Amino acid sequence: MDSLTGKWTFTEEFECGTDKGFAYLEQKGDELVGYLEYEECIEDEEPFVVRQLVEGNIHGNKIFLKGLQVMHPNGTPIQNYNLDILEGTYTHEKKIVGHSFDSEDVCGVFVMTRVIGDEL
Repeated sequence: MDSLTGKWTFTEEFECGTDKGFAYLEQKGDELVGYLEYEECIEDEEPFVVRQLVEGNIHGNKIFLKGLQVMHPNGTPIQNYNLDILEGTYTHEKKIVGHSFDSEDVCGVFVMTRVIGDEL
């Protein structure tokens, strides 16, 4: 399998809105670290940008990421944000496609597509 290190576009649709932005991943063996940075648009709320630090691992073509911390892009913490768990598959199209859920069982479907020529 290709290394997942690099920049990816990130889109997600969930029960009450959408996320759109980027993922930055670094792969070391079977371990992954990085962050997702996206604009979250929730119905009847002002959109806002978050950076969610993640860590996880790879088993075959299966990817598991867990949110560790959420902040504004400037580094200030965001309170009362439910961290995500993302489970996906690295596809033949070289995308990561999967589903997410948080502590309140808000579920979503996401797609990550590599940004060509932008390795970390």
